[in-house]
Amino acid sequence: MIHKIIEIQNCGRFVDYKPSEKEYGWNGIFSKLNTIYAENGSGKTTFTQILKSLSGRNCELVEKRKTLQSNNPIKISILNDHNKRLSYNSDNNWNGVIPNVEVYDSYYSESNVYIVSLGNDENPSGFYDIVPDGMKMMNEIKQLTRRRKSVTANMRGTKHDIKLCENPIERKRLEGVYANQTIKKTKLVNSINELKSKLELKLEDAGKKYVEKTNLYLSKFNPNLEIIKANKKGNQLVYHININGIEVRSDSTNISLKHTLSEGDKSSLSLSFFLARLEMLPNIESRIIVFDDPISSFDTRRRKMTISILSRIANRAAQFFLLSHDINFVKDFCDRNSDCTNLKIVWKNGSSVFVNHDIQLETMTGISKDMYTLRTYLSKGALTDLERREVIRCIRPVIEGIFRLKYFNIFTDKEWLGDFLGHIRNSDKASPLYRLNDYYDELSDINDYCKQYHHANPNYMEEPIFDEELRQFVQKTLDILAYI
Repeated sequence: MIHKIIEIQNCGRFVDYKPSEKEYGWNGIFSKLNTIYAENGSGKTTFTQILKSLSGRNCELVEKRKTLQSNNPIKISILNDHNKRLSYNSDNNWNGVIPNVEVYDSYYSESNVYIVSLGNDENPSGFYDIVPDGMKMMNEIKQLTRRRKSVTANMRGTKHDIKLCENPIERKRLEGVYANQTIKKTKLVNSINELKSKLELKLEDAGKKYVEKTNLYLSKFNPNLEIIKANKKGNQLVYHININGIEVRSDSTNISLKHTLSEGDKSSLSLSFFLARLEMLPNIESRIIVFDDPISSFDTRRRKMTISILSRIANRAAQFFLLSHDINFVKDFCDRNSDCTNLKIVWKNGSSVFVNHDIQLETMTGISKDMYTLRTYLSKGALTDLERREVIRCIRPVIEGIFRLKYFNIFTDKEWLGDFLGHIRNSDKASPLYRLNDYYDELSDINDYCKQYHHANPNYMEEPIFDEELRQFVQKTLDILAYI
């Protein structure tokens, strides 16, 4: 697992970032479940690429993120769960890796929507991870291929020596060597072909299961799409897709999926591919799963379905990261998974930084948010004069909002607390407002107190605020609201 960030420097918008509990409210330590909210262009994708490169693959992804106009090298240090420090160094590589990092992001979507790459003998793609013993067999093929190439090179040398040799005895010995090399090469070629044949069968079987599981997710996200079959073509997996009853090959030159599929279709397809892959991977309990904006172009129904699926994955994985620029999506995920570490990427002190994120507060609006501010002040107080002024600002909107809801047939949206007091003062015994006369003086005092700090007062910023007095008015406000 990824335990802690030590530093990120000169990488994207992370110009000079070191976690600080005091300054940013977060000490750099991740938990099992983590959410990161960030606006576009703040560094979310950069962080995703850092996580992706930790597996030891594609380290150039980090180097491509070097901060613009910076002459200093990228420096990244992270602690794993064994307290080992992993550093991205001047050689553009990590001094260690965290295996089994699975990342869904826009790059995955772009690379897998149309044709699934299988790589080659030297660099097989991650698709072989879902083929039983696939990577093991590919590594064996790679080793055997290297040995075959070495033997072939030796054969060329021996053949050259035979051509130049004039000594009959030495020539005969070299011919014996060449014959043995030929036998050795033949055995290696046969072993390679045998392994490839076995792997082809496993690949075909895995491809069928992959299609089956992909369709299961497509039925949830987009029932108008269905993968019919997938075939190996060279080093690619080409699939046939049914789009509203019309069959199209993903590599078709007549119908371009790039232009035929909507953005929602593409998102449904790529996410279904990724989820099918996760389901087929062995030991998901040992893997770090990262989702960067998995709901691009999704409607409300598919967003809810995605949250349900991600929640199941999050609780199975060794560690889980959800990154998004959609704050409500992050909040909905947190509502389903209360034990998340919630972070936000913001620009501060000339760098993108992670801060502790009170997502519940940030997603509150209107009366709920103002009420939260008042209650939090009573329980935790305020550190600055600016915070106290915000508390005062919330008092009248809370009272006015509750009154408008409670007495919707009396108060209008264009009336304020002063107008409400007039209605209460002039009410008769038959009016539902009459009982509020018991609180008339207190409401009037609250109104007068808030006026001092309203921008209508030219000197409102110079008016001193006393904590004990403010605390009394906040408590009065909540007591009155509980009564009405």
